[in-house]
Amino acid sequence: MVVVGVVACARSRPPEIELKPPPAGALSTVTAPVASGTAVAALAPEPPKEPFTLRDERDRAIEVYPPITQQPHAPIVVFLHATCMQPSSVCDGFGSAGRDPGWLVCPSGNSTCYGEPDWHGSGPEKASFLASALARVEAHIPSFVDERPGVLIGWSRGAFAARDILDAAVSDAKSASLAKRFRGLVLIAAHVAPPAAKLKQAGITRVVMAAGDHDMAKPTMTTAVEALRKGGLETRFVSLGPIGHAWPNDFETRMREPIAWASGTP
Repeated sequence: MVVVGVVACARSRPPEIELKPPPAGALSTVTAPVASGTAVAALAPEPPKEPFTLRDERDRAIEVYPPITQQPHAPIVVFLHATCMQPSSVCDGFGSAGRDPGWLVCPSGNSTCYGEPDWHGSGPEKASFLASALARVEAHIPSFVDERPGVLIGWSRGAFAARDILDAAVSDAKSASLAKRFRGLVLIAAHVAPPAAKLKQAGITRVVMAAGDHDMAKPTMTTAVEALRKGGLETRFVSLGPIGHAWPNDFETRMREPIAWASGTP
């Protein structure tokens, strides 16, 4: 399947970096108690303020975008890309969407398509690969990741991957670390209709379905919205505008609020 309409990078990105302890100028002074009851000055690192890139176990990109507001701790919002693409191809165009609730993390898929990342294999295989990528992110910013559940977003084939990963989280013991990891689920432009019972088991409480007005996946998704509502999940459908199976140029405008809603962020 070929996906068209992907926006170009919406803003410049710094070069790929390996996070290291920040220089002295980037540290803030806090007061820390010692055994004697006196207080000494301690240095607390500040969270990264610019997007940065890590590498996964296959030496592929994991793109990380800091929260819009400098929160002491924030949950993770994960975006799973579509067929045959680098995650930055889409995530650079998110703007502020996905970054109100927390850290926007865009991993590469677990497989390859014409030399580019893609998602293939069983649910447990995808879940294991995603869990490994998230562990690398958390190892680099351990002080700034909140334990609150975040949001899982999937576009096109990434939406199928999201469905399979959540299914594995409740059916495969090795994938159990991803159970209850997300409270919100956002599925974009895909013929997916996950059952409400399975999503509840995985910890999902709010679901957003989104598609272009002329996307052939739209009827499936609108029907799934009604089924999920009947199953007791808060669910919304969002139009991506008068487009087919494509990425909308105004994604930030259309999806910023729905993603925040899925996370429970006011």
